[in-house]
Amino acid sequence: MATATAVINLADLAGMPDGPLPDRGAINDWSLKSFDDYFLATARHKARALAQAAAECEATGVGVREWHSCREAAVLGLLAAAEVSAPTQDRAWHAARLDAYAELHGLRGWYRTTGIHGKHSIQRNFIRKREDGDRGRHYVHKSANYDYRTTPYWVIDRDTGRTVYRSFSGRIAQQWIDEREARH
Repeated sequence: MATATAVINLADLAGMPDGPLPDRGAINDWSLKSFDDYFLATARHKARALAQAAAECEATGVGVREWHSCREAAVLGLLAAAEVSAPTQDRAWHAARLDAYAELHGLRGWYRTTGIHGKHSIQRNFIRKREDGDRGRHYVHKSANYDYRTTPYWVIDRDTGRTVYRSFSGRIAQQWIDEREARH
């Protein structure tokens, strides 16, 4: 990815979609456009604040909590939140930064998805680095749905969110994971 190095400098926020700050006084009770403008400004402001927090976290480590496995995971979380918070027309700018950062650090265990109501989201699971290989990539999930009573144990891929194997036994599903992750 040739453009990744140009986007990686998180402190450089040049080109970030910007607009006026949210102003509640500008809302007109009779105008849907005034509401749309307010919500657009609010979303842009939130995305900008999260992008700035990601840059600060990368530079100083501020914002890294004990449940993050590393600073890169914390920054990835902030960049993901900025992308999800951004308005649709600004999302590509934030997505490019997230992709470039994840590629630079070799971060795995996250993917983009659409929620049940069509809302854009980013699923972050067990974040790991490229050097870690596939250890921790899969996990066993037991379906509570009666339709899957013959194969209630599913192996889920944390990098894609997809079911990659089904079994009638949790031990067999875990054995599949152990064999798969040992190969890689």
